Amino acid sequence: MILRPFTISDAPIILSWIKDKTAFRKWSADRYSVYPPKPEDMQAQYAAENVFPFTALDDEGKVVGHIMLRYPDPSKTVIRLGFVIVDDQLRGKGYGKQMLQLAIQKAKHEFGAQKLTLGVFDNNPPAFHCYESVGFKVTGTDSYLIDGEEWTEKEMEL
Repeated sequence: MILRPFTISDAPIILSWIKDKTAFRKWSADRYSVYPPKPEDMQAQYAAENVFPFTALDDEGKVVGHIMLRYPDPSKTVIRLGFVIVDDQLRGKGYGKQMLQLAIQKAKHEFGAQKLTLGVFDNNPPAFHCYESVGFKVTGTDSYLIDGEEWTEKEMEL
């Protein structure tokens, strides 16, 4: 597997993995105003200079995952991971773990991160276990109003 920079042509593939609004919100929280999003909406999420989206390709060059790295503050010592998703047909086969391991290496060695953070909703145990499997630890909890419901989220750090 490799991570390469995201392109707008990846968006229809990545967005096709999101089968319903609940899955969409688990992936995006409240970052998008409209469901379903269009490729242009996805690209607009990445317009800031502190945001670095990547597409994961398998050994045959097929798009199998997506992840975004972001500097959440000007110090550029912390990288926040987000918009993490794997092809829904390939989940449970280790692609997420492999993609996360590559993103962690990239964050530390290419972006100079001393700490990595992410958030995962409590109603997404497969994602939580995947993050735990690469070393992330829970550091706190938060809550968000998602489509009129209160969702709790675990903050995690590596």
